Amino acid sequence: MVLLLKKNVFLVCLFFCFTVQSFAGISDFDVLDFGAIGDGKTDNTAAFQTALNKAAEKGGIVHVPAGKFLFKGVLEIPRGVALQGIAEGPNCIYYDIGTILMPTAGRDQENSPPFITLRSSSTLRGLGIVYPEQKPEDIRPYPYCIRMTGRIGNVIDVAIANAYNGIDCGSVYNEGQNLRGINLCALRRGIYIDRSTDIGRLENIHIHSVAWWDINFPERMGDQIALINKYTTENLEGFIIGRCDWEYMVNCFVIWAKVGFRFIETKGDPVGNDPQANILITQSGSDIGPLAVMVEKTQYHCGISFENCQFMDGIQIEEGNRGPIKLTNCGFWGWAESLGGTHIVNKGEGTVYLTACNFNAKNWIECHWKPEIPFIKMENGTLQIMNSRFQDNGNTPNAHIYLGEKVKSAVIIGNSVEGGDLHVSNKSKGDVQILGNVKE
Repeated sequence: MVLLLKKNVFLVCLFFCFTVQSFAGISDFDVLDFGAIGDGKTDNTAAFQTALNKAAEKGGIVHVPAGKFLFKGVLEIPRGVALQGIAEGPNCIYYDIGTILMPTAGRDQENSPPFITLRSSSTLRGLGIVYPEQKPEDIRPYPYCIRMTGRIGNVIDVAIANAYNGIDCGSVYNEGQNLRGINLCALRRGIYIDRSTDIGRLENIHIHSVAWWDINFPERMGDQIALINKYTTENLEGFIIGRCDWEYMVNCFVIWAKVGFRFIETKGDPVGNDPQANILITQSGSDIGPLAVMVEKTQYHCGISFENCQFMDGIQIEEGNRGPIKLTNCGFWGWAESLGGTHIVNKGEGTVYLTACNFNAKNWIECHWKPEIPFIKMENGTLQIMNSRFQDNGNTPNAHIYLGEKVKSAVIIGNSVEGGDLHVSNKSKGDVQILGNVKE
């Protein structure tokens, strides 16, 4: 009886093992089995696309081992297919380890097809992308590295070293994009969100040229780093956000960009009657650049919200905006070069909400501060600021807050100034309430 029982247990285990292997064989594919070679010299376009097309028959994962895989063409990840490298989390790109894809197509042809196009429910994960012909001394245009289409595409734990244009979630209609754990050095455009419906998620995206600096680890790129940073500061738009519904962004960062976050107007979009940005952003920031945030237009009924964010430079809100701009528990301490030193300039008709924010004049001192420069300049619209703090560092401006003639109303309540009184220059003809502000 004991022997019979043991035999039955053995047969059950053996059947289970064969069954697991059988199921794994249906959905898992290896690009090496389709002729891919990771030597950095062989064109792998056909081999990868053949593997992806095979996986598309029933859906599945195409695995890419460590190696340097060159591509002279472009790839499409079909519906329900994942292209997956060896990385199991956010990663950096090093030439000597990991899964590296090396595209060359599209040089000097910015409007040509992207390197990788994702269809509905497809995934790109666990790998790095390097443009081997892109040089800091001679930066050239390329199309977008990755384009999202359809519903719920995923780019997860991907590092991109030197894309001219990064990830495109806006050129065609898409829904519920999921971008997570991305380290990206983009040179012209970082992440583009537009023509997007419920509900996109952007998490832990780091737009920083360090993704290019370290590919020859342990050595960095030396003098070339200054060339890269100069180019991005003059050209890069980090996060470009147009029409979206209830988009959520958390733990996202950009540095050395001409504009960190740019909210654009999507003109002529037939979907909806207010085709602009509707997004909540938290634990994020823009560091070292002429302008942290540019708001051209947002959805009128909801606008955009920044919470627990940091801005090394200023925020400019253009005339066309009528939606609310809400900032809670945010910090400002940059020079705001594009705004002449002012941290927030509002030209639009909408309301600017500032709650528990901190304004620090540290960089003013370093950049030839002048007393006529206010922290906040409202040329239009409505201001509601409360429980916020101004740190003058011994350089009190003529006005912490300037209210122009077109300002419809303002509530300035419960704020404090380090070492002095709150100064408000009020040119508004509207209803302005100033009360309960204190000297520290």
